[in-house]
Amino acid sequence: MNVLLVEQGFIFSQVDSNTLDFRNESELNVEFLKKILDESNWHHEWQGRLLTVGDTFWNETEWLTLCAVGGRGITEMCGYFDQENSVSLEMLDLYISGLVRQLNRLSCKTIMSCDGEGERRPNIVFATENDTARAALLMAEVGLEYRVKLARKTIVILKEREEILGFASLLNGLSEKLNAISTEHLERAVFENVVEELLEIPGVSGYESVIRNHVMKKLAKLTDEMTVDDYGNVLAEVTFGRGSREPSLTILLNGHLDVVDEIEVGREILKSGSVWTSSSGILGADDRAGIGVILHTLKQLQQMEFRAPVKVKIAFTVEEEVGLCGAKSVSSEFLEDIQAALVVDRRGRGDIVTGTRGIDFCDELFGEMLALIGNLGEEKRWESTLGGSSDTRIWAQQGIQSVNLSVGYQNEHTSREELNLDDAFATANLLKKVFLHLDLLKSALHGIRRTQNTDERLHRTQRKAVSTAV
Repeated sequence: MNVLLVEQGFIFSQVDSNTLDFRNESELNVEFLKKILDESNWHHEWQGRLLTVGDTFWNETEWLTLCAVGGRGITEMCGYFDQENSVSLEMLDLYISGLVRQLNRLSCKTIMSCDGEGERRPNIVFATENDTARAALLMAEVGLEYRVKLARKTIVILKEREEILGFASLLNGLSEKLNAISTEHLERAVFENVVEELLEIPGVSGYESVIRNHVMKKLAKLTDEMTVDDYGNVLAEVTFGRGSREPSLTILLNGHLDVVDEIEVGREILKSGSVWTSSSGILGADDRAGIGVILHTLKQLQQMEFRAPVKVKIAFTVEEEVGLCGAKSVSSEFLEDIQAALVVDRRGRGDIVTGTRGIDFCDELFGEMLALIGNLGEEKRWESTLGGSSDTRIWAQQGIQSVNLSVGYQNEHTSREELNLDDAFATANLLKKVFLHLDLLKSALHGIRRTQNTDERLHRTQRKAVSTAV
């Protein structure tokens, strides 16, 4: 019953198992609900704004039929929403009313909506670009696929209208405390929630099933394809900027699922400003912070418009901490079309690791271009450097331009491990910038290929000259 009411946009609170309080709902919408219920054969009784219902099962099909009153949503207008001027649910289309109302509740003002009427994509028009951006963040948080047209203050929902209903209930689970957070800081708050959730999940090397299941649920809403290979790695892919052309660029995002020691049961995450530590044992930020950055980035990419298709592959590997075992087992078929790998598994801040102990992970130009992109519009943070071993080495051995990015943790593998959320969020912003400036990344990759081709031709010429001389 509650779910059906939420999906139609009604605002209420639970008094007991059979009684609902509609005192926070507008008179207009209460009258609309009364009209719907009076047409049903469900036992119910009103006492002021309190609704008591019997134990009758509310059938969704019958409920939707009752809610589809004549002329409903014909104007497609939904008006501005604030505490004094609540939207009229009768003016909203049947399948989108709950979604609109939840966005209103979470401080996103809307001016028009349409559920597509089964003929086109559902869409919502917002009052301002800020409202649009805020709504996009909230939709991404519950896994609703969409396309943003920020200049038009419009979000097009990439679901059939019947599929929208359930997302109203998911948004209903988000606290109104988010209303006190500006849109600018909402992205950061959502990111921190993702990371904190990951830090609570066990998964020592060789026993990654719980964390694997968790990230698979997240990825299911963010990717086109996903599988678990024979070794236990989670491999997925998604294409952004769909069109008639095949993607000309494929980028790998990589982090590892395992932690070096098990996260202690009952421990607390201690927060001192932006720095988090564990009350006992390891924190687990190596590499749960990296996984959080990648999941956050995938949500961000859903909001972006791409001039040309780009394919993103994701590899969440197992047993990295005991010898890069998971990465070594990833099939060549999965890796064959990848031109660039961005690994998120480096301590500290601002490092773009391009090699280790005499092994180059990438061409010098590739690291320099990523640093240039990362430092656009802000003080210099990112720079190329040498570092330790990681999954990056495995991708580089396959001929992929690869780097490992700092993600804010320090003192990993010890009880003194800490995570600086400012630095972790800066890494998420770097990845966002990379996708905003794919033209720069492509130019670097093209330059590297031209140099490699020239070198190969030179080597062939030299070998031929040596052979002729002999």
